[in-house]
Amino acid sequence: MNKGWLSVMWGVTRSRWVGGELQESALDFVLSDSGKFRFTKEYSDLSDHYVLKLDCMKFNNIIREKTLVTTTYWNFDVPQATTFLEGLLKDMPPLTVKNVQEMDYGIRACLLKTYSKFIKSRTMVLRNANEVVTPLIIRLRNKRDKYRKMWFKEKSAINYTNMVRASRALRKEVRKVKGNKIKSNLKKGSKEFWGEINKLRGIQNRGIDSIVKDKEEIKDLNIISNIFMDFFTGKIDKLLGDYNSYIPEQLGGMNGEDIILFKEEEISKALGRLSSKKSRGIDGLSGFFIKLFAGTLVPFLTRLFNMILKEGQIPSVWRIAKITPVHKKGSTKEVDNYRPVSNIISMAKIFEICVLNRLKELDMDHLLGVHQHGFRKHHSTETALAEIVHYISKERDKKNIVGVYSADLSAAFDLLQKEQLVKILINKGVPSYLIRIIHSYLSERVGYVQIKDSRSCLRDIRAGCVQGSVLGPVLFNIYTSNLPEIVAPCKVVAYADDAYVMTSNCDFDSLNISLSSSLMSHFEWLKGLGMKFNMSKTEVMVVGKEDMSLTIENVTIESSQTLKVLGTILDHRLSWEPFVEKTISKARSFVFSMRYIRQNVGVKDCIEVFKSHVISVLTYASPIWTSAIGYRLRARLRSIFFLILRIILRDFNLNLNRARMLSMTGLESLDIIFFKRTSFFIFKSIHYLAPTQLAGIFLSKSYMNERTPGRLTFFDTSTSRVGKNCITNAAKNFVGNWSFDWLNLPPKSFKFKLKEQLKNSL
Repeated sequence: MNKGWLSVMWGVTRSRWVGGELQESALDFVLSDSGKFRFTKEYSDLSDHYVLKLDCMKFNNIIREKTLVTTTYWNFDVPQATTFLEGLLKDMPPLTVKNVQEMDYGIRACLLKTYSKFIKSRTMVLRNANEVVTPLIIRLRNKRDKYRKMWFKEKSAINYTNMVRASRALRKEVRKVKGNKIKSNLKKGSKEFWGEINKLRGIQNRGIDSIVKDKEEIKDLNIISNIFMDFFTGKIDKLLGDYNSYIPEQLGGMNGEDIILFKEEEISKALGRLSSKKSRGIDGLSGFFIKLFAGTLVPFLTRLFNMILKEGQIPSVWRIAKITPVHKKGSTKEVDNYRPVSNIISMAKIFEICVLNRLKELDMDHLLGVHQHGFRKHHSTETALAEIVHYISKERDKKNIVGVYSADLSAAFDLLQKEQLVKILINKGVPSYLIRIIHSYLSERVGYVQIKDSRSCLRDIRAGCVQGSVLGPVLFNIYTSNLPEIVAPCKVVAYADDAYVMTSNCDFDSLNISLSSSLMSHFEWLKGLGMKFNMSKTEVMVVGKEDMSLTIENVTIESSQTLKVLGTILDHRLSWEPFVEKTISKARSFVFSMRYIRQNVGVKDCIEVFKSHVISVLTYASPIWTSAIGYRLRARLRSIFFLILRIILRDFNLNLNRARMLSMTGLESLDIIFFKRTSFFIFKSIHYLAPTQLAGIFLSKSYMNERTPGRLTFFDTSTSRVGKNCITNAAKNFVGNWSFDWLNLPPKSFKFKLKEQLKNSL
């Protein structure tokens, strides 16, 4: 027995309900040499009706202390800091700044000086990862501890009463702060949501504390960060092979005569789009902090960005990426189960947005291709899925067999070669000054892995675009925009690096030859771009005939009856049954979690969680499949919908009917949600005429009625059940229910009119 335990004094609070109130009294006992608790006084009236609550006075050998450094923004005087920053920037002599590097350094130095003067950091010692700390909680905790020591010393009733009052005030404040924290995290993304659920269940996510390499556990974070960096760069170097970067000859002939300088309005707009998150790059300045001084910084950023356009060079510090390992799946101890996400400084993020806005002024259908739905306005996974399903249903109406394969790439964004990208940008007609800037931005990049306060060594990043940036995905889409020409005459639908190639034929052997030829051409084209096919994740599905197999590079890919498409599951009959079953199973995970949520937050906040998480799961891609499923699957979706509502309302005895539950929560039924989402999906495609191909499909099945010129009438030309259940054919039933002139309405007015119509019809 450790001697340090023998002198530990414990306090036990005995609680009992008397007359509807919880009465408490104190008991004393110590830890005996045998390791068991021994009362210092004799208590003959203890029984199993009492609740004993153990409070530890001193726990030095067991409790692990955790140091947390937080940035305090609540006492931040923004007007005073703005005045201070303006003075610093005015003292910076702009006429003597010789190049981009000095201008960038001067602006960031002024910001850093303002940050260090007005933003204070404080160090807190936490006893466990779940503990919430605020200045008021610290004061209440100190007050409670003071009275507790006085009571142990003097054993007076006054000190005991003061200690109990301080303890109750502390518990009340902790409950309030913890509840607010839970509410804010539950309304965020899926990662924060499940992280908070795990905390409520007692499952801690402590980040990367250790990893296993060669069957040996490593806990030194400095070593771990270097292992991650070696893994990320080694994987890319292996895929790149003997690739060496060079300066393309085309860049030498480009001059700066076509430069269109940035205006202050563009910079101000880009600052508004900057993320308000408090994550920071290597310079320690977050987007949240920079946006506070947008009005002051715009003139100086305009001058800096225009200097970059003229010189064609990016500041060297913008090329440094702070890489964070993000867990994907599997064991958290294995390095293979992480992917790298880069965080660059906020100045570079603002410049990326400005360059992206210039690219968007060009013809995006020509630049990215009409087949591309990723990271484009009015495009989404739902629009891509609608085009895939329409093609399959249209060909099945013609009695053709349809073959589909999904192309999965290994480390797609990390293998982009800037020299190849320059050639593609020139062929697309992108202005030369933007091409020079993009090439400079992707050149000579370096990065390091940071885990908590430990950093790895800097390593060269030979190729690729920045993951986690706004410009990177668009550059990748341009890089792969010529895919339809390579696999022609096959149909291509893509979302970022996920591409789906489809072809049809009435003869099965001809279909097999056509699909195999397209896959081989696709493989060779990617190989020329430096990309790598991931054969293990490439899938094939045949609709309307027996199975087939495709062989490439001595690897045989067998077809299956299902195909994973952008978060959904297509089956060979387009019944959507496997996907709906998966959706129901995923929604059931909220049944258990909602019990924990309901214990900590009220009904109103639970309903917000229900809207943002449960309904989003149940209705994902619903415009595409809602008209294709039968009554049985609809009934099962309704059941899980109302089951979670009963947990929120604590109606465990089934006293409330479904209409009553909807009335109490102010929610709409699942069928109405399906109808509204599908209606708005059809309206947006027609109103924005985007995506181009999908809008053309809808309009090709419509005509104008002379008696109702403000509406389009749709018709259905399908002959099979698969075709009739497709969204483009089912539009006839949905649009026929819109009993108002909608053709010239803006989206907000359409939503309002549709809502009013549904309210009047109920």
